[in-house]
Amino acid sequence: MKKEQSILRRGFTLIEVLVATVIMVVIVLAVVSVASDTFRAYDRAVADLSTQSEARSVLDAMENDFQTAVIRPDGRCWMEVVLPTGASSPVAAGLTGAPPVPGNLRPSDAPIVMLFSSPSDRPRWSPERSGGVRQPLRGDVCAVAYRIGHRSPFDMPGELIQRVYGVYRTMIDPESTFSEALPVILSNAAPAQPWDYWTGGVRRVPNYAASDTGGQFQTKVLLNDSIIATPPCWTLDDQNFIGSNIVAMNLIFWCSSSLPATAPAGVLSDPAGRAPQMLRPVLMVGNNAALDSTGQKFGSTALGGYAAAFRTATTKGSVRDAAIRYATAGAPALQAGNPTGIQPMDNFVSRLRVCSDRMYPDSFGPTSTVTAGKLPYLPYSLRAVEISLTVLTPEGSKELRALQHLGGNSTLSSSADFRRIVFQNGRTYTRYVRLLGNGG
Repeated sequence: MKKEQSILRRGFTLIEVLVATVIMVVIVLAVVSVASDTFRAYDRAVADLSTQSEARSVLDAMENDFQTAVIRPDGRCWMEVVLPTGASSPVAAGLTGAPPVPGNLRPSDAPIVMLFSSPSDRPRWSPERSGGVRQPLRGDVCAVAYRIGHRSPFDMPGELIQRVYGVYRTMIDPESTFSEALPVILSNAAPAQPWDYWTGGVRRVPNYAASDTGGQFQTKVLLNDSIIATPPCWTLDDQNFIGSNIVAMNLIFWCSSSLPATAPAGVLSDPAGRAPQMLRPVLMVGNNAALDSTGQKFGSTALGGYAAAFRTATTKGSVRDAAIRYATAGAPALQAGNPTGIQPMDNFVSRLRVCSDRMYPDSFGPTSTVTAGKLPYLPYSLRAVEISLTVLTPEGSKELRALQHLGGNSTLSSSADFRRIVFQNGRTYTRYVRLLGNGG
């Protein structure tokens, strides 16, 4: 009897315990692995949703503004793009006061876009009241500007740990546009462009966030490089912040041409034999040196922006491989100032002014003269704009701000760290927008 009770009280053997432990560890590791993968997938999904939301807010606004862009066939400049100044992109001739490149961005990644459009979200009422009644604003055309800034959208200028890259959209109400901006463009005293208005001194701008009962106007500079100066910069005001963690905004302008594919001797035709209705891209490259003999670099510096799109063709039969430009030895230049054999240079490095039927890149302008077989402009009509935005995930933005905070400078000492963060945590979104107001 005692022997039977002893057998019944006997526990697990050591081998049984070890086997059970191993099985339990395997099950726990499997559960942890599945949970870890689930959490990582959830984090990626949240990051993608966050970047998509930021990109969508900017792309939607730009699509609306480009689709309603005002480009009149009167020979005047109605749209302008200026790249910030930097070591690789000096200010073009005739352009002064361009702000510097924000943080570690390249000039070609931070264009300043200025245009006139009829946005659906334009101000409808004045912030001032007359007799206790808020007055409606007449008109629908507004001066609009886009730029990338690097600052805190909550506290001006904010601590380094708060500063984020973001897109700022500045919209001037229709009555102020009619009374201040349009007279600059329509002036016959000298060829003018949107840049003359945006950098033309201080302006009174409405402050809708001040008070819903009274409102007020503020005196600010529309476009400069300082957010803490007196008066401060309006295009970097927190009221104009529409998208955060955006570290690149690249634009491709798709255009048709007024040049025929073929023409008699002495008549200028398209160097690549492209039909007028065939769209061709005009790119920003953010550099000002000359192309080398291979057409692949600006001097000793590789092209910025969409460098891979640049190809050199030797025959018209290879035009499909040379969507941007076409080169033959001794060919007449399409645009004045281009090196012989580099045809055409469908790009700009500092500035692009857009008219209804032509574009003036960089230092060329309406006062430039036509030389033999050369035009001082690109005979292109803007039909569409391809917008690409690169947005950092929340994790990438947090790492970038931490490195900036530790270094005590808004610009990282090593640009390699910035490129690594963008490569690992950047998401790129693209949208193709037709310009309905210019025959798009």
